[in-house]
Amino acid sequence: MRGVRRVRRALLWLLVALLAAAGYPGAGLASLDTLTQSRPAQQPAGGPLPWLHVEHPGLAEVPYIADPQGRRVILRGVVAAGLVDYWSGTDLGVLTPAPFFPTDPAAYNGGACPANSATIWVPPLCRNDLAEMKALGFNVLRLGLSWSLLEPQPGRYSSQYLDRIAQVVGWAREQGVYVILDMHSNAYSRYIGRADPRQLPLPNGAAVGLDVYDGAPAWATFPDFLPSEKFRNQRELNLAFWEAQTSFWLNRSGIQDHYIAAVAELARRFKDESAVAGYSLYNEPWPGWLPPPAFDDLLLYPFYRRLIDAITGAADGPACADAAPYLAMCGHRDLGVHDRAHLFFVEPGLVREITDFATHVPIPLSSYPNVVLSFHAYTHIYTPDALLGHPSATDPPYDRSYVSAETEARLLRTALFVSEFGNDPSQDRSLLVNQLAEQEQHRLGSTFWVWKQNCGYNRPWGVFEGIFGSASDQRCAYQGGPAAASPPQAGCLLADREQLLSRIWPAAAPPGPFNYHFDAGSGRFEMAGSTPATSEVTIVLAGAAALRVRVGPGAYRVEVPAAPRQLTGCAYV
Repeated sequence: MRGVRRVRRALLWLLVALLAAAGYPGAGLASLDTLTQSRPAQQPAGGPLPWLHVEHPGLAEVPYIADPQGRRVILRGVVAAGLVDYWSGTDLGVLTPAPFFPTDPAAYNGGACPANSATIWVPPLCRNDLAEMKALGFNVLRLGLSWSLLEPQPGRYSSQYLDRIAQVVGWAREQGVYVILDMHSNAYSRYIGRADPRQLPLPNGAAVGLDVYDGAPAWATFPDFLPSEKFRNQRELNLAFWEAQTSFWLNRSGIQDHYIAAVAELARRFKDESAVAGYSLYNEPWPGWLPPPAFDDLLLYPFYRRLIDAITGAADGPACADAAPYLAMCGHRDLGVHDRAHLFFVEPGLVREITDFATHVPIPLSSYPNVVLSFHAYTHIYTPDALLGHPSATDPPYDRSYVSAETEARLLRTALFVSEFGNDPSQDRSLLVNQLAEQEQHRLGSTFWVWKQNCGYNRPWGVFEGIFGSASDQRCAYQGGPAAASPPQAGCLLADREQLLSRIWPAAAPPGPFNYHFDAGSGRFEMAGSTPATSEVTIVLAGAAALRVRVGPGAYRVEVPAAPRQLTGCAYV
């Protein structure tokens, strides 16, 4: 096919040019000893949350997210997908369909919440959600967004969608919850699976479930008539998706330039908002036709550097001709946003999630100091043991993913964050317990996938019980909880998740080594460390309360005695 040949020729040309130019993601970076912290000296008007930055303690240590006092900040929360442009099965043949839930902020004023529906797999995100997150002790929301709603037509941005995002950020600010603005994408686009008579079926292929594809708008999606079919029940094993994703990495028709400009428009709107912790630049980047490590080193990480260049003005590489496929050495012109205060969350290639190992050569990414490597931890869910139908409780070990990620972050000179982890509720006492133990051991913040989810696609992974399932539907079977505990767009809070996720933990810890442990069964919390000067530890209790303790200089120990909780949630059968 002409499209496939075109991509192959472009890839061959790209690799030859890259090797000739010896362009690599670190080309043109400032030396490590010139890294400086760039953040506002005071809070902007209406922004009550402290600005966050990345602290760089030394080459032998992993950088970390910090507050203005230099304390290590551990962000813990959830991912909410209520603003993602998911397909609901009602818009076939419509080129740019309206989102299922309204993006007009007026529909949510006064605590209003649009009616949930069984035709879409996530409920709307409403004001009550932020209060519920705060009540569980969470201090961060990773807010999933869609390029297709932000830029529905080339170069035209939706002010209404930006207002809707700002509404959610305002709710979060009122609760003292940070927001990570997440440019979400799953298998590139909801438009991958459009029926086309020129598509040829493949042996053993299966129809795709478009309700779990999202990201790019129709005008930026180029499957080149390859058949949109999935294999082994994996949405990523889809040739049309591979083709469309490769077209993005090669900047076909300037679509990558459009994406960078769209993220810059988002940053322009929230540049002065301290409740926004930062921007997550791309979710689960798939390599397309170019496998790792070539994909990661020659396409993905240079893309991140260009995006950071465009928004911050870091100028870490020369701006190359727009008409040419990007070389790894290329930077991006300054788009005039000059956002030098927020964190930039960058994800490794999606293959890393499957292998639990780095799939690239980790060298410094950008001279801009506030960069965070955010990885997905799905050991025994998407690792080969599970994908091949033989899940194991021990092999691969959980720690492998975390130790590998720490090495990556240290060499990249970025902080580290777990932007996704989760599982079926029936696996909480095996998978979820172990993931939380690793995050505790490595002192990492995280966002749990997912906040709320309806029944239908699979058994809901949400913190709350999914609705629209019948009593006989094993994907949603549960032993009922108190009706009063159920919010308008979900069932009741799941007891296991309440006990495990609503934890006691140090939201802010003084500079210096420390470790901590929370026993979810007894409710006991212990923390020990040392710090060079008098400082304050902020302990989030199980719920919305916080405990602030003055410690140091020198060794310190903080304990919260055992206090078993009366759980209010319901439990799965």
